[in-house]
Amino acid sequence: MTLAPAFVSYEFADRKEFCLSFAASSSRRVMLVPPLFDEMNRMRMMLVDVMRSLHALNISSLLPDLPGTNESLVALERVSLADWKAAVQACAEQHDISHIASFRGGTLAVADIAAASHWLFSPIKGATLIRTMLRTRIASDRESGLTTSLAELTARAETGPLELAGNIIGPDLFAQLDGADITTMPNQRIVRLESDSKPSDVQIAGSALWLRAEPDDDLAMSAAIAQDIAGWIGQ
Repeated sequence: MTLAPAFVSYEFADRKEFCLSFAASSSRRVMLVPPLFDEMNRMRMMLVDVMRSLHALNISSLLPDLPGTNESLVALERVSLADWKAAVQACAEQHDISHIASFRGGTLAVADIAAASHWLFSPIKGATLIRTMLRTRIASDRESGLTTSLAELTARAETGPLELAGNIIGPDLFAQLDGADITTMPNQRIVRLESDSKPSDVQIAGSALWLRAEPDDDLAMSAAIAQDIAGWIGQ
């Protein structure tokens, strides 16, 4: 039988947000911070596989819903990057997390958490994420017979909510993400795919699941990620 996660929660802004949890018998606990927007959907299956692999290595793991995503009751257009940072910190404090593994754009939501060690998978700048979604919107508009541009969409995003890749993004989140850079964090370890030439501490074999058209998994990569996280935390 496949091990199923439990649902737990954390308190933030006078409401509860959900998390998936795999509890192990040891005191080692790591929080996985997911990628953002459509990348989160494409990689969620892989993240749960990583959590199962961590459980097999006797490491507890937690995967929180960011406000405005998944089961959250707050509208995404009302959420800012500052809210995500505060929510992740609240979750880490309430669940006694000392190690944080963040993925892709999720690394931008943990940059201010100094009281933790940070494992980063293929971190990207917020502007890179925004530009990718803007280009996707332009291509979608073109297929519908509309003509839009980066400049036009950016101007609209500065004054009101804008739909990008199925997400309604408010001006605060757009602006904060557009200016969010990859920062050096305490006790960090940067992990990238073997096909990625950007600087890293280690490279692993695997697939860029965030580029797939549909959600997918890569069990070998998930196991390799779990093994690397376990070695980083310390057996």
